[in-house]
Amino acid sequence: MYQKLKSEILDIIDIVNKCPENLREKCFELLLNNYLETEKPTKSEAVSMIVKSENQPIKAEPSINDQGTSLYELLPTDFPVKVQRFLETNGVSFEMINKLYYKENGQILPLYESLKSTQMSECQIRLALLTAFENSFATGEMKFNGEEVRKRCQQMKCYDGSNFAANFKNNSHLFDDWAEKYDKTATYGLSIDGKKKLAETLIILAKDS
Repeated sequence: MYQKLKSEILDIIDIVNKCPENLREKCFELLLNNYLETEKPTKSEAVSMIVKSENQPIKAEPSINDQGTSLYELLPTDFPVKVQRFLETNGVSFEMINKLYYKENGQILPLYESLKSTQMSECQIRLALLTAFENSFATGEMKFNGEEVRKRCQQMKCYDGSNFAANFKNNSHLFDDWAEKYDKTATYGLSIDGKKKLAETLIILAKDS
């Protein structure tokens, strides 16, 4: 019985590896429960084998579509035309984009965990540019609200509350619709310089990722 259960667990793991990542845990649970209900191994056998199976990780192996590409791989068609043109014009390849973002349940989500700078002011500006870029996935327009950036700076441990507004003012040439001072209710678009700086940021973050 033990060897049969061991073989069945390995078969279940192989099947689970072919499922979308967000469904793997539930798939494993359903398949295992179905087997246990059918075969009725002893409790000690089942517990022993399940514990041992934890030493064999379920590897992330994305499903492959008919075109031979990963279902998690981002393609130009995942983005609005304006974003596609921005990337092409500024030399940002989709190889780079796939190092920084992934697709899950129809959403494009960030992979990067570091902004590759030790300066809080630089991290803040990079997050502002990235926030505008990520907002464009839905609308094609690269715009952001500064309070979105404030929250992201806090989450990524690069928040300098004393200089938050000043950092924007010192880099105001990167943003359209800039007034005399930072306005937490305003929506800022990226200027031509801002879009160039965004492209530089994407290339920097993708390097060695």
